[in-house]
Amino acid sequence: MSYLDVSKIEVCKTLEDNYDIILEEYKSFQFDINKVVDVEGKDDNWEMWKKIQKLTYKVSSKSKEGLTDEVYEKGFADYVASFKPYQAAHGWYGLKSESDKSVWDGVLLGTRANLDNTMSSKLNSTPVCDDFFNRTINCLQGFSKVMNVMLARLPAGGKLPKHSGFPSLNRIHFGMIVPEGDISFCVGGELKKWEEGKCLAFNDGSEHTAWNNTDIDRIVMIVDVIA
Repeated sequence: MSYLDVSKIEVCKTLEDNYDIILEEYKSFQFDINKVVDVEGKDDNWEMWKKIQKLTYKVSSKSKEGLTDEVYEKGFADYVASFKPYQAAHGWYGLKSESDKSVWDGVLLGTRANLDNTMSSKLNSTPVCDDFFNRTINCLQGFSKVMNVMLARLPAGGKLPKHSGFPSLNRIHFGMIVPEGDISFCVGGELKKWEEGKCLAFNDGSEHTAWNNTDIDRIVMIVDVIA
């Protein structure tokens, strides 16, 4: 089965029950880069992103013992092989195609990763979250297996090539803005469309792809849960 049964995932129920609150907070943000405060320590923020990826990789690795930096670097290189990661602003990251076109971007709201490569007992909120998504992050604080929370955009006309991520993470897509038309998500060869106020869930290690052949950006909230 390509997709997970969201009725059995408590995080999904909480997201769907709080859709109106989360949507209201999103509308105050609207993926407007001008609202992102460019605080000092932008380079440190980029380091934080890399730490998040590294810790997520370690947590989700089936064999954590003996996981050297070299092993991680290869694993992460394989993970982003089809893309070029970049930082757009504080807490704002993306992936570009070989033609230098942004195919996906996201704003980090919360993570359990610490800069010392340990895992926090709670979700650490980012400045964007503090300014716009306080009630959203509070809804998720009680779930000890939630690793990262991010707002993600698949731009109009965007397409992500087939890729797979961390096998021991389950990933939730919570629909915020989903345009009508030729737009779809595919996990393990099974097509589904996002729905506003509803969740899709899958194992991140499964091969997946997405496209948005409309003239409106698709927005979802991504919640990573340790499997």
